[in-house]
Formats: sequence, C-alpha cells, structure tokens
Amino acid sequence: MMEVRARVVFVYEGHEVTHRQMEALVALHEKGSMKKAAEHLGLSTPVLHKYVREIEEKLDSPLVSSTSRGSTLTGDGLELVKRFRAYELRLQDDKMLRVAATLVSQRAVLSAATELSNDGRPCRVTIADDETNLRAMDEGRLDCLVLDDALYAMERATEVPSAEIGSDMLVQRETGRKYAQLTFGAQRLGFQFLKERDVPYEIARTIREPTMIDRTDLSYFVNHSLIRTGIVRAEGAKDLKWSVHSIVALQCTDHYDVPAFVEEAREGWIYRKG
Repeated sequence: MMEVRARVVFVYEGHEVTHRQMEALVALHEKGSMKKAAEHLGLSTPVLHKYVREIEEKLDSPLVSSTSRGSTLTGDGLELVKRFRAYELRLQDDKMLRVAATLVSQRAVLSAATELSNDGRPCRVTIADDETNLRAMDEGRLDCLVLDDALYAMERATEVPSAEIGSDMLVQRETGRKYAQLTFGAQRLGFQFLKERDVPYEIARTIREPTMIDRTDLSYFVNHSLIRTGIVRAEGAKDLKWSVHSIVALQCTDHYDVPAFVEEAREGWIYRKG
C-alpha cells in the first residue's frame, strides 16, 4: 500500500490557512521568538513573519504579541494552535489496535484488551454509544468495533468483514405508553417491535447511566446481559424471546491483531448464542 499522509488545512470565510502556515505558528508558540522558530523550521525570519502576517490577515485577528523579550500568542492564536494540534492528533496513524464498544459489551472488550496487552499487544479502547463509535469507524479511527445495536449490526455487517462474538436478548418492563430510552444496546429493535404492532408509545426520557433505569417509573427495554452481570436489576421486566440477537465485531481495518482480539472478546462474552 502506498504511503499517504493527511494534513490539516483550516478554512475561514473562504480563506485557507495552510499546513505550513500553521506549523510556523506552532513553532513560534513553542520557541517563544521569531528567530528561534524560523531556525527550527529551516526558514528565514522574514519568511516566518510573512506566514504569521498572512494568517492574521486571513482570520482578521491579531495572533501574535511581540516585545523585546520575545513573541507570545494572543488568546485567538492559542485557540487556533490548540485546535490544530487536536486535528493533527486525529490524523496520526496509530499502530496500536484501536477498538470501541458500548456499556453492554465493555466487559468482553476490556477483557480481550487485557489479554492482548498481557501478550505484549496493547489496545486503545473507547467506550461510547453506537452512533459515536460508528462515526469513529467512518472517520477511519477504529480497527475493530463491537456493535450491540442489532439493527446497526445488520446494516453495517455488509460493508466490512464481521464476526459474531456472542448473543444477547432484550427484556421489557411495561408500565404504560411512556418509555425511558437507553443510549446503548438493542433499543431500536424494541421500539421497532412496538411500531410494527401499532403499539402506541412515547419516549419521555433518555438515560445514559444504566443503573438509573432501576429508579424510573417509565417503561423500558434493556439488554439481558446487563442484568446477568449485575449492572441493573430491572425488577418486573420480562424476557423477550423473539429479541435474541448477535453481538457483532466489525473488522474496520486489516490490523494484524483484530482476529486475536475478536477471539478473546468471544471468550469473554457472558454467554453464547444458543
């Protein structure tokens, strides 16, 4: 595969601030003087002055304050450098295996990451909701994504290689038409079930912390694995046998540690399909 590197270019009201111009601003911030920054970049001081002046003209804002003691960035200059560094960090290729999951599958994923790390193959793990993780995958920032939203899994499994690491099932507590919706798990599967049967419902609350589901009087769906692991009690909830679904690992890249990670995650899942 040919070596390709992405670079950050900022655009403000149609004016481009180039990567080289931003490098000049960062060097000035780090070195504290025009002369030292120019030497660091292998430029002449007048050229560095030119780069800084061009950025200020494009952004219509003073970015540098210079005195006899040296040069420092203004508030706007510091903010610009901060954002530049953040975007540069996102674009860096990370040789470490990058995986993501949600609260539902985090135990299996963290167990798998631990096993690989013990074998000298460290992982970078992100625990977030499926939508956030899918965006990270689309941005090329993940090597493997474990999905516990059954509908997302069906939609995305056709785009990249996938493997089942286990299964799960929904339980439902029904106290009326008003529902609490969790930001993880097979929620969409449950609400699709209601829609298909013309059962009226209203999502009255969104819950991100799983233990809070035990303190609501609303109806809800929750993954059975969270009960099995003791994270939630879900008293009065009933198993929905029709909702058995796969927990799927998507192989987003050809990173050599993905197969081993998937196998360890499969071993770490609380129970298997069937």
